[in-house]
Amino acid sequence: MAKQTLLEMVQDILSAMDSDPANSIDDTVEAEQVAGFVKQCYFDIVSDRDWPFLRTKFSLTGLGDTARKTYMELGEGYSKLLWVKYNGNDVTYLDPKSFQDMLDQREELADVVDADGFVLNRDPIYYTTFDDELIVFDSIDEDEDSTLQTSKSVCYGVEVPSWTHEDTFVPNMPAKMFPMFLAEAKSTCFLNLKQQANAKEERKAQRGRNTMQNEAWRNNASEGKWNTKVAYGRK
Repeated sequence: MAKQTLLEMVQDILSAMDSDPANSIDDTVEAEQVAGFVKQCYFDIVSDRDWPFLRTKFSLTGLGDTARKTYMELGEGYSKLLWVKYNGNDVTYLDPKSFQDMLDQREELADVVDADGFVLNRDPIYYTTFDDELIVFDSIDEDEDSTLQTSKSVCYGVEVPSWTHEDTFVPNMPAKMFPMFLAEAKSTCFLNLKQQANAKEERKAQRGRNTMQNEAWRNNASEGKWNTKVAYGRK
């Protein structure tokens, strides 16, 4: 099954329910309701797990604040950070307590370690977050920069899915997931708009969910490695 636009899905569901046809998602009250349930089902599906199609490479945002020179911002567009590199080097995650313990154990030394335990003469080796918004690194090379730089950070994580409520919008989802997505949307619409269950679509949706739990990756070699839990995530 190929990917479908929002209007195509709405038309498919209206036809299955023997409802009046629509040329746009806002043509009729029922079309608007169906479009709303399609949106609801999409976000129900994408919230189930960290789907690989939502994973992407991006950069952290430097604050440009010399009072917080080792801080960078994750940004609202991402829900989980899987790994970080800075200036071409891997940076290791530490939980907040371990990170703070490390800082506390460092002795202040002029131009090398500041009073808070941050190293001032090398690129970061460790990072953490205390508030799930700002990423705190353990060091900075002040000979190179006064604050950590966006251009030197490379990350891999999960982006927050978006939705555009218009006819031509195609939800961000692999083509092989659309049959399950459409089945769930049909089942939801039958239950909420016709007050009757659609056992066939419910079974189809459940089979699709079971399949996608095991075959979410298009790259087969990735599944075993990236389906594991990670040390740091935003919820």
